[in-house]
Amino acid sequence: MYRTIYLSAASHMFSTEDLNAILSVSRRNNQSDGISGLLLYHEGSILQVLEGDQSRVDACFERIKMDGRHRGLLRLFHGKVDRKVFPNWSMGFAWPNDIKDGADASLKGLDQVVKELPSLHSVDRRSAILIRSFFASHGDLAALLVF
Repeated sequence: MYRTIYLSAASHMFSTEDLNAILSVSRRNNQSDGISGLLLYHEGSILQVLEGDQSRVDACFERIKMDGRHRGLLRLFHGKVDRKVFPNWSMGFAWPNDIKDGADASLKGLDQVVKELPSLHSVDRRSAILIRSFFASHGDLAALLVF
């Protein structure tokens, strides 16, 4: 099992429609490649965790590097891991009141991602710290963190 975690800036502020289109294509590609993970987006900042077979994760990361929607892409971690910590593809980008009833179960509010950090920390400390840092770097999201 292999994991890559990267941070980037969006080339422009994504609309809900942009995010839904990204999620749709990502799900299709990642499902066929056996890749899972987490994608966080907030005010132009992107943090993504990709997990799966190393060659497929690396190929996915190379496609992302070439995607004009990203600027300043920085790979924070890549390496072999014991197991997936995000076995189901999920994407957190909306405040809870922006997620409508009946929404896709893999679409999570950022507040829900924060609630899951303690259990994530017990499974993979590095991923939890990087996700926590993403939240801490945004003043409005930092308020969700319990120190």
